[in-house]
Amino acid sequence: MNSLPGKTILLALLLPLTALVHATVDESHDFAMEAATPFVEQGFIVREDYWNGEVKSGQKLMITHQLFKGNEYAFWLGTANENVVLDMKVFDEKGQPVQINAKADKFSMSVRVNPPKTGTYRIVFDLKSKKEASVMWALAYGYR
Repeated sequence: MNSLPGKTILLALLLPLTALVHATVDESHDFAMEAATPFVEQGFIVREDYWNGEVKSGQKLMITHQLFKGNEYAFWLGTANENVVLDMKVFDEKGQPVQINAKADKFSMSVRVNPPKTGTYRIVFDLKSKKEASVMWALAYGYR
């Protein structure tokens, strides 16, 4: 016998499990913002704009961004996927690293930058999953 109430109950039980299996860009942004919290407490202003997407595990991504001498910047990379190794570095136009320090947690990574001069810098990052072929990500930034 195919009962509709039985199917409804089963569906209601399975929906929360599917939400746990699939990470989203919004959740990835939430983790990036959690990583920003200690920086905000130190006076950093978080910009509303951010980058996000889905990437093949281990594929390097690069974003170019204008940074100004005299400001200190922080970049926050977040993912909602579990068992992901995050890596992020910031380079000047000559390919030299300019980050002050980097810190990684389970779902996020932060990098601080004090640019030696005004110019276009490259934020290079990748996310390597131990289980999944692709990873959701979000990259936010702030300055002080």
